[in-house]
Amino acid sequence: MASLLVVFALCGAGQSSLAQDWPQQTVRIVVPFPAGSGIDAAARIISDSLAKRWKQPVVIENKPGSETTIGAGTFAATRDGHTLLYTTFGTLSVAPLTVEKLPFDPEADLVPLVPTVSVVVAISVTTSLAVQTLAELEAVIRARKGQLAWASSPTLPRYVFATFLKQRGLEMNYVAYRDASQPQMDLGEGRIHAFIAAIPTSAASVAAGKARFIATTEPRRTTILPDVPSAAESGYGEFTFVGGAGLFGWRDMPHAIRERVVSSVNAVLSDPAVTEKLKAAGQQVIGGGPEALRELVEQQRARVLEISRSIDLKSAR
Repeated sequence: MASLLVVFALCGAGQSSLAQDWPQQTVRIVVPFPAGSGIDAAARIISDSLAKRWKQPVVIENKPGSETTIGAGTFAATRDGHTLLYTTFGTLSVAPLTVEKLPFDPEADLVPLVPTVSVVVAISVTTSLAVQTLAELEAVIRARKGQLAWASSPTLPRYVFATFLKQRGLEMNYVAYRDASQPQMDLGEGRIHAFIAAIPTSAASVAAGKARFIATTEPRRTTILPDVPSAAESGYGEFTFVGGAGLFGWRDMPHAIRERVVSSVNAVLSDPAVTEKLKAAGQQVIGGGPEALRELVEQQRARVLEISRSIDLKSAR
C-alpha cells in the first residue's frame, strides 16, 4: 500500500510539473473561420493575452470551409500537444446534422475547455433597399420574389435565416462565400441585400453608411447595439438564438494541461482591457469551465433540432 501511495504521489507531482512547464513551444490555435470574421477577431484578442501569460508565441491558423469541419478535422488530426481549437458551438451542434461523414469525432476529438464569448449576430441590409425594420425587409422580399440575394456566417445563422424565409413563404437567392471580407463588400455595393453574421463581419459597411443593422438574434436588446432591436421584440422569434464560441482541447489531453488552459483563459477573460476589446468586436464574455461549455453546446443543439423540424438543414438555401 505504501508503495502505491508513493507511485500516486509521484504521478501527481509529474502532472503538476507538466502543467507548470506547458507550453514548451509555440501554441497553435486552429480557427475554422476566415481571417476578418468575428470568431477570428475574438481568437486573436484572446491569443495575444495568452502569449504574454504563457511567455510563448500563440499563433492563429485559419482553416475555413465546409461548415467549420475542415478546421475541426485539421485540429483533430494534429494532436501534437500544443494545438487547440477555437470555434463556435455550431461545430458540435450543427455539423453532425449536416455533414455526411465528419473528419472528426465531436465527442472524443473536441474536448471542451472554456466557453469564451457570446457572439452577437445581427441582420444587416444594404441601404439600397431603404428598409429600416424586419417587417419592411419581409415586405420587400415578398414584393421582389426571387430577385434578392442573401448571405450568412456558417452554421446556425444560415439555418435561422433559411427558417425565416421558409416559414414566411419568401424566396431569396443564397450566396456562399469563403472570404469573410467579400460579403460585406458585396453588401455595401448592393450585390447582396441581406447578411446575417457576427457584428464585426458587417460593421465596415455599416460604418461607411452603405448598410444598416435592423435586428439582432439575441433574446433581448443588447448593450453592444442599444439602438437596434432584437428580432424577438420586432415580432420575429424564429430568428432568436444565442451564438457562442469556446476553446477545445485534443483527445486524451492531460488533465493538468486542461486545468492550466482553463485557468489561463479565464484569467485573460477577466481582464477589463480584454473585455473591452471583445465588446468592441461585438462579443460578450462568458467564461467558465468544461461543464459550462458542454451545457451551452447542448442548449444550442436543442435549438438546431427545433430548426431541423422546419427545414432540411442539408439543403437549406
